[in-house]
Amino acid sequence: MKRCVTLFLTVILSLAAVPFASADGPDGPPSFPIFDDTPTDAWYYADLLYAYHSGLINGKSETRFAPDDPLTYAEAVKLAACMRQLYDGVSFTSRKDAGVWYEPYVNYCKAYGIIAADYPWNQSATRAGYMEIFAAALPDEDLAPINEIPDGAIPDLGGLSASTVSAICKLYRAGIVQGTGDDHACAPYSSIRRCEVTAILSRMMEPEKRIRFTMTAPEHRIETIGGVTYVDGILIANKTYSLPADYAPGGLTAECQAALDALSAGAAADGLSIYPISTYRSYDYQAGLYERYAARDGYAEADRYSARPGHSEHQTGLAVDVNSLDYDFAYTPEGIWLAAHCAEYGFILRYPEGKEAVTGYRYEPWHIRYLGTETAQKVKDSGLTLEEYLGITSVYAD
Repeated sequence: MKRCVTLFLTVILSLAAVPFASADGPDGPPSFPIFDDTPTDAWYYADLLYAYHSGLINGKSETRFAPDDPLTYAEAVKLAACMRQLYDGVSFTSRKDAGVWYEPYVNYCKAYGIIAADYPWNQSATRAGYMEIFAAALPDEDLAPINEIPDGAIPDLGGLSASTVSAICKLYRAGIVQGTGDDHACAPYSSIRRCEVTAILSRMMEPEKRIRFTMTAPEHRIETIGGVTYVDGILIANKTYSLPADYAPGGLTAECQAALDALSAGAAADGLSIYPISTYRSYDYQAGLYERYAARDGYAEADRYSARPGHSEHQTGLAVDVNSLDYDFAYTPEGIWLAAHCAEYGFILRYPEGKEAVTGYRYEPWHIRYLGTETAQKVKDSGLTLEEYLGITSVYAD
């Protein structure tokens, strides 16, 4: 398929170059710009020619490209749709009855699984946002890794969802993007200029233009954003690292909830029932719960099985207790299935047996923590607790 795309693009570019032959000859780009605001010596000009003549991108008007304008989400979804259709060797046909110009592209991308939800279409796309969309625009085999980018090597991805981090890493590893500076920072919350997008489009469609580079991950990277701690991009709440009292997602994150639904459906397909009995807890709720346990069993004993307020994983919206708070749950068909399969859905058993000195909590075969499928599988395969995997402690300061 890729050979067909390359040939298709070569024909398009050859035909599109004909009007410029007399001005520049056969050995280079035209000597006059295709837009009034894109000089021929601009660093991105060759990529602009490629993207423009292959039908991937156009100007804001016939004479203006606006190279420094930020890319919008509407433009990003259009580019994703056009890349996929160009890859498939077909032309995009826009419906005349569309309510807004980008509606057909949005519908196409949803139909092909490129996006799953709406974005604020008229707003500037963040780098993380457009990468989410572009990472799904082509089949996985056409975005195969060519670079060694270890998990945690990209320095500024803390606070992003596991799926967004995965999309960004996919484009880094495929040589589509390389970030900025010596540390290849992503700047995920910043916008991206239209001129930068032209280079990305070229690399998406032409593998020989992709960038080869390597990155090495620090031993572990700890970031604090808004009072929340991330280790290698993973949100941490344990006895060492706390959450602010006002950190309140209000429920399970959308990604965690979807993963939990999928896990329950997977268990049901095997004739089992796995269901949540405790999910999100606010700071105040955890404070009351902890004090009740301490009043009953004493603070030292309560600390073995209940988190102090601000230290509970349940406050993150990424932790779930399922089925039963009985240790015998581990030996039920549901408990055995959960231990064997939860990583497939992005969860780990957070507090394994015999690891209280490391995690800070007694064995809880019912408590699962969402990390995303890739990271969860790596943690499971390592045989380590999350603390051991990330090289952190779980000890109260007092």
